[in-house]
Amino acid sequence: MSTSILQPLVGGETVVCDETVDLRGVDGVPVARVGVAPTLLLQLALRRVRGAAVPSEVFGRAGTLFAEAELAGESADEYRRRVVAATGLPYRVVGDGLHSVRNGLAQLEESNARQLPAPAPGVRWVPRGRTLGIVTPSNHVDPHLTWARALSLGYGVIVRPGTRDPFTPFRLAAALLAAGLPPHCLAVVPGDHQLGERLLDASDLGMVYGGPAAVNRWADHPRVLTRGPGRSTVLLDQHLSPDIVDALARSVAGDAGVRCANTSVIRTSGDPAEVADVLAARLDALPTLPADHPDAVLPSFSAEQAAQLRRTVAELEQAGFRRHSAADGPVPLPDGSCAARPVVLSTTDPGHPSVGTELPFPFVVVTPWSAADGLEPFGRTLALSVFSDDEQLPLAALAEPQIRRVVVGGAAPWTSGPELPHDGSLTAFLMEPKALLSDKEPLA
Repeated sequence: MSTSILQPLVGGETVVCDETVDLRGVDGVPVARVGVAPTLLLQLALRRVRGAAVPSEVFGRAGTLFAEAELAGESADEYRRRVVAATGLPYRVVGDGLHSVRNGLAQLEESNARQLPAPAPGVRWVPRGRTLGIVTPSNHVDPHLTWARALSLGYGVIVRPGTRDPFTPFRLAAALLAAGLPPHCLAVVPGDHQLGERLLDASDLGMVYGGPAAVNRWADHPRVLTRGPGRSTVLLDQHLSPDIVDALARSVAGDAGVRCANTSVIRTSGDPAEVADVLAARLDALPTLPADHPDAVLPSFSAEQAAQLRRTVAELEQAGFRRHSAADGPVPLPDGSCAARPVVLSTTDPGHPSVGTELPFPFVVVTPWSAADGLEPFGRTLALSVFSDDEQLPLAALAEPQIRRVVVGGAAPWTSGPELPHDGSLTAFLMEPKALLSDKEPLA
């Protein structure tokens, strides 16, 4: 695999930066060299980028190009290999992301329409600002649909890519421009943490994906939407049948366990140790393969990252958690990377402060729950999967402000559709209603 050079993109033009950094894969081999945008270039992008009304067919064409075409001299398969090498995401997961983004782009107009109230005479839904600055993640391809949606709603968008995956925003930008997006609508400016902070400060609206520190930094900022750890949970109040074990394993390890909607806590009315034993036996059967293998289902990490993850698991065990899985985290592979084996822990203390710990691979803690506990212990939860004979329990969970999505039974907690919000409505964050009146008749 040859090493590519990625330079900032502003208004459809590539800007060559003197400062570059090497992006190494999880096996330590260089994957790309990335230009580092200086502050002056960010200021230029903020001045040049502006929104426009973009025909919906542009996004449909872009989706097909993104998933299938050669863009900037790179085929879709070469793109997949670079993302796998740099992030450790399994090859299959990146491929699924390609197709998911293609489908999402084709459905943007429908999604926008379904997530806003029906038009009323004299009312227009308009952007709340002119520019959206977004700091994107490296854990999955799907989140890049968020900034494409902003483009479809009339925003100018400036993207600061995730440090592990700059490839996806550059490829998506190339697809959009090739499909007919006006160049002045978009900029992609790689940079460090400080550049991301400046972008969020200077844009009319901002979005940031990140860990607890990033979320806490911007959580109370009215112009910035945060997307961080999901702390997605299962409420298990039924007998542990084979179908339920299948659903639990999928919710923990599906898509390599890297989504914010992957389950990281199971609260059960049964015996936590018994549930953990059964689930661990199921997850221990998953194969250990390099990320670029077509049958890989687990993510890979560098040796340094793997050592840190194993230390975290060891600290949890020292804090009183019991490990039921065979592995204590990532294990070495012949290429120098480490495949992250699933980890299942249990505790008899549902209030332990480390319940809710999230790690970027299949990882879950099983803890007790009873009906007398109610829903208060769940706290901030992106997706709550409910297995219970109590038909009122899902409705009660839906009414809890801190529970953002409720799934009944074995559906994947990240199940999506044009009308389904992820964590609240992105469209409602980007748009606002304004009156448009006439002295003759209300305007439709």
